[in-house]
Amino acid sequence: MTTSLKRLRVLLVENDGGTIRSVRDAMEKDPYLEYIGSILSPAQVERQFIADVPDIALVDIGLVRPNEGILAHRAEDDFEAGLETISLIVHLSPATKVIGFSNYFLIYPSLARDALQRGAAAILPKQKGPSDWEAWSTWLCAQVLAVGLGYYEPSVDVAELFEEEGDVRRSDLSDGPLPLTDRQREVLHLYACGLTDNEIAKQLTIVAGSVRTHIANIKEILQVRHRWQLVEIARRHGLGRTRGDSQNSTR
Repeated sequence: MTTSLKRLRVLLVENDGGTIRSVRDAMEKDPYLEYIGSILSPAQVERQFIADVPDIALVDIGLVRPNEGILAHRAEDDFEAGLETISLIVHLSPATKVIGFSNYFLIYPSLARDALQRGAAAILPKQKGPSDWEAWSTWLCAQVLAVGLGYYEPSVDVAELFEEEGDVRRSDLSDGPLPLTDRQREVLHLYACGLTDNEIAKQLTIVAGSVRTHIANIKEILQVRHRWQLVEIARRHGLGRTRGDSQNSTR
């Protein structure tokens, strides 16, 4: 990654002051993210997006209600404000990548499904990063940047939630050949080996933009939302080895 990378502009939808300060302070130190501010409620979303459209919206699913406090118990069906915020942002700005941001995902796994169905590109539990603040800041910024650049992979805990709720959204594919062209199979194999877009492009003598287009098309054909899901499908069909092996074969 180089310093010429365009900074991704991040909006936080959150009404807990401590979380706002923590996220703001973390992102203000990151050279690849630009924290553009926070809004407190769904009612402010439309006005914000008229004035300033972010690349990424980090949305608290369990928005704190007046006099409630962040530790108040919430029922499983009590998150409509946060979920509706995701839906509204996706409607107003389809290009903005929305991240559901809440430790309630770990209490109510069905929220993972609900957030994705509303259009979230990823979910991040607030409390599952490293324990000390500096490490947590680095972890959070890395996760947000990964979503913005299309390289998001869920933590073990979040991946387990997807599995439990059926949110991995794998295609209903048989054990037969994947419905891909030879070039798409090459790209999928190399990506599942762990190569970056630039490394794949160099090995196949194409440009990185073509690699991204191939991956987007593969995701559409296989009916998945995230790149990490492609790795799972590839390995179920015998593709993807180690980085070293990938230099010797694309079959």
